[in-house]
Amino acid sequence: MKNSVLDTNNVYRRTVFSSSTMFGMTRSSGSGPTSGSEPTPGTAPEPPWRSAPRRSGRAPRPQLSRDVVVGAALKVVENDGGDALTMRRVADEIGVSASALYGYVANKEELVQLVLDQIMEEVPEPPESTGWQDFVRGFAREMYGMFRRHPGVAGLTLGRVPFGPAMMRGAERLVAELRAAGLPDQVVAFVGDLGALYVGAFAYEQEVSPVAEPAEFAEQAARWMKSLPRDQFPNTVELADLFVAGTADDRFEWGLDVLVRGLASYLSAPPSPAARWPRPAGSQRPSR
Repeated sequence: MKNSVLDTNNVYRRTVFSSSTMFGMTRSSGSGPTSGSEPTPGTAPEPPWRSAPRRSGRAPRPQLSRDVVVGAALKVVENDGGDALTMRRVADEIGVSASALYGYVANKEELVQLVLDQIMEEVPEPPESTGWQDFVRGFAREMYGMFRRHPGVAGLTLGRVPFGPAMMRGAERLVAELRAAGLPDQVVAFVGDLGALYVGAFAYEQEVSPVAEPAEFAEQAARWMKSLPRDQFPNTVELADLFVAGTADDRFEWGLDVLVRGLASYLSAPPSPAARWPRPAGSQRPSR
């Protein structure tokens, strides 16, 4: 059975929601996870683009299930990185043929989304906070910690929106906090994507950095910048030590502070026309 939505490979891309088939789609008969069943009351239904595990006429393999396939995929990513994730590699990890996996996932893209949704289960909701800013910081730190516990996974989020029931539970709480604080709805709607992009990219950079000894590299870089001709690079020479100051975690916290401060600015001032999105309510996008 073929999942026509996933086969387009653009459902989950960050920048194509205006043309995505994610919304207003028609499910093929029997192709979706809710066919013949309803979600448990109080839980999020499966996304309409997620396929339902199917079975052939043969007896099911006792060692195979969707959970087993997803667990094997996560192991491949953690051991060898996201680029190593293929249906064949996952099948080898389990000890079955690649064709056997298609009874449980539609294709690699769906498998990636299932992996992301599984690890999102680990992200706890931050405790009741003193305000929305504490909530945003706490949620981002939990996401960052989750990526650090699962090397290779952060890279899978680049260019994708982790869109599944597990992620939506945290997103709902985030949206509630930001709306209660008075942030504009369009700003609130975009925060999750921006925040996930920042956290995922930052975690990914830590995994792929070729610098084996950061402290040693920082010292060498500072010395080199100080050696530049001061008449041509007066500011670089003056700030050489500051350019290389702090650990990766320090820089993560600073970037998070910049994002939070930027969001707070929307409470007192609307975006300028140059911001394009999110634009003030009632305004029109300039014609081209």
